[in-house]
Amino acid sequence: MEAESLTVIDIECEPIDTSESEPEETWYSAQQMMNLLRLSKADLQKSISKLQSIYGLNLATLRRGAARATEYSQLALDATKLLNAGKLTQLRQLVEKAPAAASTPQVSGSLTISEYTPALDRRIAELNQTATSNSASLNQNVMQLLAQIAKENQAAQQRDANLDNAEINAAQNRGAARALAVFQAEQKAQNEVLAQLRAMQLGGNP
Repeated sequence: MEAESLTVIDIECEPIDTSESEPEETWYSAQQMMNLLRLSKADLQKSISKLQSIYGLNLATLRRGAARATEYSQLALDATKLLNAGKLTQLRQLVEKAPAAASTPQVSGSLTISEYTPALDRRIAELNQTATSNSASLNQNVMQLLAQIAKENQAAQQRDANLDNAEINAAQNRGAARALAVFQAEQKAQNEVLAQLRAMQLGGNP
């Protein structure tokens, strides 16, 4: 029996990666963010600015791209929801768990309240200063307006007094004119009577 020849075929196989791949982070366009949060473009930008300046979140973890290609992360979406809902405790917890941006060296450890409280205190102080300044300006305007009203009322009272005096003087003048007319009429009558008496004496009438 002839020995059967055996042919060995090598098959290259790629190793199967059994490790679970990490889920890709979700990013949203500006329009998607505005629709999901029901915010205008300006309000969205204000919220992102607050998350960055007050709560210390790195801008790279919130937004990427520029102009119309700007995209916002899931962190930006979740943090903005909590911020606008006033859920500050949950927002602080989310901030503490937020990853630091690779391009920006940061101190290891979670974000503490003391890291963003000074910025918040400064903002509160600025608002108080603005309110105080506006209040002082408003009080000054009110005082000027009251002074102007008092001055106009005084002028009106003076005009009324002058009008009363003018009416009194006019009445007195009318009374004096009437009295003078009566006096003149009486004098005229007396003169006429005297003239008649003189004429009668001159005519020899007894």
